[in-house]
Amino acid sequence: MRPPALPSALDPRGPRRHRSPLRRLSVGAVALLSVLVLGLSTIGWAAYRQFDKAVTRVDWDIEGARPASADGEENVLLLGDDSREGTGGEYGVVDGVRSDTTIIAHFGKDGSATLLSFPRDMLVPVVPREKATAHDGRSKLTEVLGLADVPGLVTTLESLTGLKIDHTISINLAGFKTMTDAVGGVSVCVTPLPNGSTRNLHDSMSGWSGRLGENRLNGDQALAFVRTRYALGDERLRILRQQQFLSKLLATATSSGVLTNPAKITSLIGAVGSALRIDQGLDQTAMLKLAKRVSELGPGRIHFVTVPTHIALRSDGAVDDLGSIPPHGAVLIVDQAGLDQVLAPLLPAGTKPPAQRTLDPAQVSIAAVRNASGRAGLATGTVDGLRARGFTGPMTAATSTRQTLTEVRHPPGQEAAARTLAATIPGSRIVADAGRSGAGLVLVLGSTFTGLPSSGLPSGGLPGAAATVGTRISTTSTAAGGDTRATTIGGTATPTPAAGGAGVGGTTGTAAAPVGPVPSDPSCTP
Repeated sequence: MRPPALPSALDPRGPRRHRSPLRRLSVGAVALLSVLVLGLSTIGWAAYRQFDKAVTRVDWDIEGARPASADGEENVLLLGDDSREGTGGEYGVVDGVRSDTTIIAHFGKDGSATLLSFPRDMLVPVVPREKATAHDGRSKLTEVLGLADVPGLVTTLESLTGLKIDHTISINLAGFKTMTDAVGGVSVCVTPLPNGSTRNLHDSMSGWSGRLGENRLNGDQALAFVRTRYALGDERLRILRQQQFLSKLLATATSSGVLTNPAKITSLIGAVGSALRIDQGLDQTAMLKLAKRVSELGPGRIHFVTVPTHIALRSDGAVDDLGSIPPHGAVLIVDQAGLDQVLAPLLPAGTKPPAQRTLDPAQVSIAAVRNASGRAGLATGTVDGLRARGFTGPMTAATSTRQTLTEVRHPPGQEAAARTLAATIPGSRIVADAGRSGAGLVLVLGSTFTGLPSSGLPSGGLPGAAATVGTRISTTSTAAGGDTRATTIGGTATPTPAAGGAGVGGTTGTAAAPVGPVPSDPSCTP
C-alpha cells in the first residue's frame, strides 16, 4: 500500500523555500515535531519510515466524560518523564515514574500555537479520584503519572483546564540526552539570578555546573541544565530554562549544519523516534498533519504561558510558611483567577473554564453545616444566610472538631454544586469526599470563617479568591525576525517548594529562598 502523500511543504522533490529564523526558533517543546518536519523535507520517506519504526505507539484508553473539542483546533500533551529506561542506571533509580515537563500545546484555528506549561509541584485533584492515595484526593502534578499513568494525567489536566487533549507525546531521559548528542550539542546563555546571586551556576542535586554567558552542552550537561531546581529557587525560572534550551535545541537541529548532513539528520530522526511514546491516534496521516501545522507557524504565532501559582498559604491549608500541606509536602497552589484568564481564549467559543461553571443556588442541596470554629451559634446563623440566598437541603446544624479552614465537602458528581457554594464563601476550599453518595454537600466552618458576605456572591464569584495572592501570568511569544519575547502580568516570584521526590527536577532537598521577579527575556536565563 502506498504511504499517504507528503504535504507540499514537506515534499523533498518540490521547490524549496527559505525558512526564516522565526520558524526555526521558539517552538520550544514542539521541537520534536518540527525536527521531524524538517528531516522529512531533507531526506523524505526514508527518514519517516525510520522514525515510524522507532517510535512506540501506546493504546492509552481515556475513559469517562471528556470536554468538548472545537473544529480546527487541537490540543497535544507534551510530556517529559523521569523514566531511567535506557540509561543503564547512569542517573540513579527512582521509585515509579514522574512527569517533569508537562505542557499542553494548543493549536488554534487561526494558525497560532500556545504552549501552556504546568509547574510540577502544583497541587491538583486527581481524576479519577480513586487513583489518589492521599485522603483529600489530591497530589502534586508530577506524581499523577505514577498514580494513574498517562490516562489519569490526561483526565486530571482536562478536569483542571476544560481542554480536551487530542494526542499525547512523551519523551524520557535517555531520549533527551541522545537527541542533544545527535545534533552535536547545544549552546545556552546563563545570567545571574534576579537578585544578583550566582548560586544558579552550580547545583549538586542535578549535577549542573556552568558559567555566566554562553555554555556549550552535551547530552549529560543538557539534562543537568534543565533538571536544576534547588539552585534556582523558583519553579518558573526552571520552566524558562527548559523553554530556552528547547528553543535552541530546535534552532540547532534545523540549522544547515544538521539539515545538509545526511548522517546527522538520520541520527537525529532515529534519536527522536526511539525517545518517543505517542498515542495510537497519531498514525502516519495524523502525525504528518500535525507536523505540517507546526511547520507553518508564522511570526507572532507561538506563545509560551506558565500557569500562575503561589506557594500554599495557611488559608490554603499550609502548616508552615514554606507552603507545606500534609501529606503532600511543600506545594504550589493554582491562582484560579489567573488560570481562568489564560484559559479563556483557548477554550471552545461559549465555554467557561471549569472553575467558573456553577449552578443556580436552588439546584444546590446542603446536607449539613458543621461549626468547627469554636464560636457558638455560627452554624445556625450561617444556615439562615444560605437559605436566604436560595440554597436548599436539610442543612442540619452541628458542632464539629475544631479546624482552621472552611471546607465545602462534596460527593462524586457534585463538583459544580460545590463550586457554587464555595463561590459564596471567600477563602473556602473544595474537598472531594468519596465516602458520600448523593446526600448533598457538607459545609464545615473553620476558625478563619468570618461570615457570609453582605452581597449574594463575593466579587468575582470564584472559590478561594480571597486567598489568592501573587498572581503572575508569564507569557512568551515569537516576534517578527525570530526573537523570543516574554510578558508578565503582576505578582511576585514563586519559590520552588522544598520537597517532593527524586524526579527529573532533582532529589529531595532544601529549596533556596525567593529570588525576585522572573526575567522577561527567555533567550538568556538564570
